[in-house]
Amino acid sequence: MTQEELRPAGKPRAAEKLPLDFTAFHQMHRPIYVREAERCLRCRADAEEAVDEAFVQLARDWAQILRTENPAAYAWRVMKNRVIDHARARGRRATLMDTAVFETVTLQGAEDAFEVIEQNLRLFRAISDLPERQRDVIRLRYCEGCSTAEVAFHLGITEAGVRSIERYAKRRLREIYASCAKEEAERS
Repeated sequence: MTQEELRPAGKPRAAEKLPLDFTAFHQMHRPIYVREAERCLRCRADAEEAVDEAFVQLARDWAQILRTENPAAYAWRVMKNRVIDHARARGRRATLMDTAVFETVTLQGAEDAFEVIEQNLRLFRAISDLPERQRDVIRLRYCEGCSTAEVAFHLGITEAGVRSIERYAKRRLREIYASCAKEEAERS
């Protein structure tokens, strides 16, 4: 892999060999970055473009990134910022949660599919209200189906850190969800 392969279209430059550690990092992280970007941008082509732009930036600064305390966390932040920039450049807003609520398997066997949709929408709103790190952990664990080790790897934190963040996120989700349900019950 060369830096040229990571460069967005229309920006030619002499091919340079990328460091092997960057190439490995790219291969291991790009698939989940693209899925996360697609969830936010709702378009595979836009997601791939945003992620490729992020990797171009990472490749350019790779030596410095390796000196940071947590290169994986730094790269995750770069990717998320590129997704936001990409959405803004197209006059859109990156979504925090997608329409996965309508893809929920529980809809297939539900007696009241509309009730399931309402419950899932409340849950997704609650997830959107979580602090960013908690939201990332919940989305990777439950939307992407990543293991604790995989989440730790992609976010650049320890497995114990993932478990702790997940525990606080679940507690906060219960509080938010209960509060929303109570408010809706009072309105009825």
